[in-house]
Amino acid sequence: MGIGNTMRKDDAAGVRVITRIRGKVPPGVLLLDVGTTPENYSSKIKQLNPTHVIFIDAVEMNRRPGDYCFIDEETLVSRSFSTHKQPLSMLMAVLKEGIPGASIKLLGIQPKIVEFGYGMSAPVERGVVALVGTLSRALRRTAP
Repeated sequence: MGIGNTMRKDDAAGVRVITRIRGKVPPGVLLLDVGTTPENYSSKIKQLNPTHVIFIDAVEMNRRPGDYCFIDEETLVSRSFSTHKQPLSMLMAVLKEGIPGASIKLLGIQPKIVEFGYGMSAPVERGVVALVGTLSRALRRTAP
């Protein structure tokens, strides 16, 4: 699930990953561009009953712009990262309850600029490209 606001520069990183990775993953991988309202997709996700859910979002992590990493649940709960209305920790908890046994993760990309405007900064664009490559290779390796 790519999360982000395309009108806030680097905040679009999550949705940009989804756009760029289309056609590069196995058929059983569902890619969703959820914009700034991932909570609107919770029912659909629970109905699909996936084994894995990965949220991809621009996250302030005090790293270099474009760096990306998984954020552990304890850190996510103790700090507010997202630029969106509802905390992702709440949505993740709802999904964990509704899809027992599913692996639910947040993959953050460090933004440089989240001010209003279009187009991502060069380091975040490079991070998105690198992440797309990493994810597509990993997903192809794990496909049945």
